[in-house]
Amino acid sequence: MAILNIKKLSTAIDLIRHAFSGYKKQFIITLILGLIAGLFGGIGIGAIIPLFAFINKDGQRIEELDSISLIIERFFGVLGLEYSLFFLIVMVVALFTLKAAITYLSFYLNEKIATSYENKARKNLFRKTLKADWPFLLEQRIGHLESVLMQDTYMSSGILSNINAVIMTGTSMLMYAFIAINISASITFLTLGLGVVLFFLLRPFFYKIRKLSENFGKTYRNINNHVSEHMIGSKTIKSIGAEDKVIDSAMEDMELLRKIRIDIALYNKAPGAFLEPLGFVFISILLLFYYHYDPMFNIASFAAIMYLVQKKISFMQGINTRLNSINEALPHLQTVIDFEKHAEDHEEKDEGDLPFSFEKEMSVKNVSFAYNSDRRVLNNLSLNIKRGEMVGLIGPSGAGKTTLVDILLRLFRPGSGEILIDGKNINDIRVTEWRKKVSYVSQEIFLLNDTIENNIKFYDASISDKDIVEATKMANIYDFIYSLPDNFKTIVGERGVRLSGGQRQRIILARALARKPEVLILDEATSALDNESEVLIQKSIESLKNQVTVLAIAHRLSTVMNSDRLIVMDNGKIIEEGKPSELLENKDSYFYKAYNIREN
Repeated sequence: MAILNIKKLSTAIDLIRHAFSGYKKQFIITLILGLIAGLFGGIGIGAIIPLFAFINKDGQRIEELDSISLIIERFFGVLGLEYSLFFLIVMVVALFTLKAAITYLSFYLNEKIATSYENKARKNLFRKTLKADWPFLLEQRIGHLESVLMQDTYMSSGILSNINAVIMTGTSMLMYAFIAINISASITFLTLGLGVVLFFLLRPFFYKIRKLSENFGKTYRNINNHVSEHMIGSKTIKSIGAEDKVIDSAMEDMELLRKIRIDIALYNKAPGAFLEPLGFVFISILLLFYYHYDPMFNIASFAAIMYLVQKKISFMQGINTRLNSINEALPHLQTVIDFEKHAEDHEEKDEGDLPFSFEKEMSVKNVSFAYNSDRRVLNNLSLNIKRGEMVGLIGPSGAGKTTLVDILLRLFRPGSGEILIDGKNINDIRVTEWRKKVSYVSQEIFLLNDTIENNIKFYDASISDKDIVEATKMANIYDFIYSLPDNFKTIVGERGVRLSGGQRQRIILARALARKPEVLILDEATSALDNESEVLIQKSIESLKNQVTVLAIAHRLSTVMNSDRLIVMDNGKIIEEGKPSELLENKDSYFYKAYNIREN
């Protein structure tokens, strides 16, 4: 078996190079600082060795311990300094002070790189997710993005600092080895041999930690998804008394996460726990051997080299810990890179160069659409909507109404056919320009935990206070807002919990109207409202006639009774079309039957 798994090592290097390619200069600087710190630390230890040569109180040298003493004595001669205990101590203090300063500077730069990467990665992931196309967003699980943004970016950001620590520690270890060789080559090479043996013994720990970290990330995301998903539905959970079952359903993953975390901690600490007693046994064996069999045995020399051996073992522990941390972070880095690439591959194209213009009519021509090449949801559909017209769209569930709306919002592209506005293909108009002029109100209410004013503006600084007042009046919500103590500065609460369903829906309608749209699409906007709120919404919609082109999907027929034209869809096709009054005259029509069922 090869000493290293080359494929895994190559993959790890590629991941790190891809993620941190923008930090080459900073990384090189931190590596150089790490090398210098390691060198100073090693030289500082080397300078301690000659101190053993000075044992009397007046600091007079009584013996030359080793070649290190001679090297340092010559260095002092070059500087014109007396080779004495005082200057040796000054040198050692200076070296370790410099090492500490450089180590701190290196740590600071490492943290800057790590936090910069973490912040940049989060921004990129969030931006690319929101800029991705609708099919990509549909496949994302609730909580998954949060996990990647927060947990995975944080874990992967520490890789560079750990690499730098390995370089710094490795440099110090090499310096200590060099000094140790000058004192006793045999003991040094025995120690290096021990290190090679330990590498083979500890290798399974690296692979196990990598696998455990992958499982940890996967389980963490599952729990995050589960909690987020069920907190959104907490009202339903409480209303049917399902709290205990929901809790139990999460316990398996939570228990698994606990076990994985324990295993990771144990596998991280096991090498250190193993190395410490092994190091003591190794030193004891060396002491016994040299004490009995080496006639030149010198306790001062042995004490010095044993200190160096102990430090090398300590460095091995440190390197092992850092390598484990890198190994643990790699699956998180892989997740960040994969998610970013997936989102990038699904970037929504903002193509087209024509301005939005709607003077006559919008035409849907022979449009067909299917999800994942399955049964067609829209089947060769054609319809025309005149400017200023209010068109009602009804039909049974699964008829294709919402899919048609999604295509009009340019969330999906038709599989075949085209949509024209005043004879121009809508794909020739930039998506951003299109959506500025086409507003959408759905049955799913989305409000920020913010003021009414900010919920209506919704990140659009061009909307003035006058626009807000006009929009709320058109949405029949102005009087209510004005009656509140804080008026438009009232905080609506999480998802608008401080407001009734009708009030929330009218604020959403005001948000759409404040943008002064050319086309307003209502997707079941009154389906969850009481009668009074529905009447107010209907009045708002009817007041828009001839000003805004309205397409209203409704299950409540009362919402579309006053529309200029009614379209009935089924199985992706238009089966009826005409004025509501005309369709009611046909007793065989879907609309007539649906209307009478409601009345009865």
